[in-house]
Amino acid sequence: MFKQFIDKIPGADVYMVASFLTFLVFFVLVGIYLLVVDKNHINRISQLPLDDQTA
Repeated sequence: MFKQFIDKIPGADVYMVASFLTFLVFFVLVGIYLLVVDKNHINRISQLPLDDQTA
């Protein structure tokens, strides 16, 4: 089914590669952010919905 879709649209392979690269870059950047960010910040943010006293 997808092969027929790709064959009928000129340049569809460019869109597929671009969307894959966008997906890959986004998740690599999120992974790097999670490795670099301060763990205390993550703990504080994770407790915000449960904390009645926001400071």
